[in-house]
Amino acid sequence: MKIGIVGFGNRIAHVFLELKKINSEATIVSFVDPKPIGKNFAEQNNFFPSKQYDTLNEMLKKEKLDLLMVGSPNYLHIEHIQKGLEEGVKIFAEKPIVINEEQTWKLAELIQKYGKEKVLVGLVLRYSKHARSLKELIDNDSLGKIISLEASEHIMPWHGGFFMRNWRRKTSYSGGFMLEKCCHDLDFYSLIVGCRPIKVASFGGRRSFIPENSPALNDEKNLDIYKEYNLEGWESKEQVFDSDADIVDHQVAIIEYENGATLAFHTNMKVPDEFRRFAIIGTKGMAEGDFVRGYLTAHNSYTGEKIFDENFGAAFQQNTKGHYGADQLMVKDINNYLLDESNHSLPVGVVDCMEAGLVAMKIDESRVKKQIIDLREMWNKLDSYSL
Repeated sequence: MKIGIVGFGNRIAHVFLELKKINSEATIVSFVDPKPIGKNFAEQNNFFPSKQYDTLNEMLKKEKLDLLMVGSPNYLHIEHIQKGLEEGVKIFAEKPIVINEEQTWKLAELIQKYGKEKVLVGLVLRYSKHARSLKELIDNDSLGKIISLEASEHIMPWHGGFFMRNWRRKTSYSGGFMLEKCCHDLDFYSLIVGCRPIKVASFGGRRSFIPENSPALNDEKNLDIYKEYNLEGWESKEQVFDSDADIVDHQVAIIEYENGATLAFHTNMKVPDEFRRFAIIGTKGMAEGDFVRGYLTAHNSYTGEKIFDENFGAAFQQNTKGHYGADQLMVKDINNYLLDESNHSLPVGVVDCMEAGLVAMKIDESRVKKQIIDLREMWNKLDSYSL
């Protein structure tokens, strides 16, 4: 399997390593990236390619690729996906697949023309053990009709510091924090509810990573914690609390779905003990879990009996760098799909990724405008492409 990479970052390098573990014939033959920050990791694991091209056009013309992996900054995804599709190459793109509505409609046109099976996406939570077990509980009607959900994704100060210094700090590059970081979660809960959101409201801003909270002003000794994840990549800066970032560092969203279910979602990028928890409450039962700690439990609403109890974290040694084991499961499924599409399907596709992205965009629109945003007109437009 001959693979080309555009945007050789650490994330795409980690995904390829998981692929290499299960498919020894997978090989990166070339890449495009003027400053490949995934180089050190790739060299340590003996897969950094010797061939580098200055442009994606040149690589696509000169190499006969089986797969193009897109790990470039988010705002460049649409350009790179288009070029790959035009050359007849199958794409694996990191999330978020686009950064705004204009790019979304452009991608819809491309998918309409070339086929949605041509673009695979790195939206990992649907591959997780939690997702698979919850889907079984829902399919078995153990939870009944889903009534309401509460969920969160909070990250450690070092991770928040990374966002304040990395190119992702700029909405024009990343699409914003809700889109960049939480599109996984928004997709996951749409899967659980079984339908699309129709209304969103949101509040948030930046109140932690601001100059007046700088550790230097508060006698905090461990200043290095905010720079623990130090990647000197494209557009990286050293400033954390006095960053030129325009993204939020905390946000809440309230979502109403087509079937009447509701979700309260909260994210914060400066917590001392991170978690990614959820509670899913139905007419017959309730499921609770945490991706970080690994547990998933479910109880019957009538008897209080525990009907499911598992700790997936133990099985994956709390491997948060691999999205709690979901990276491995995703790569296994994608490898099988690439080798034999007719007999394998994937739990998430490019249209799901587009929908999660649109929801994140509308959540941010609500935050900025301080209004409840109705999504139904947007869904009508997306459906007009018949994807």
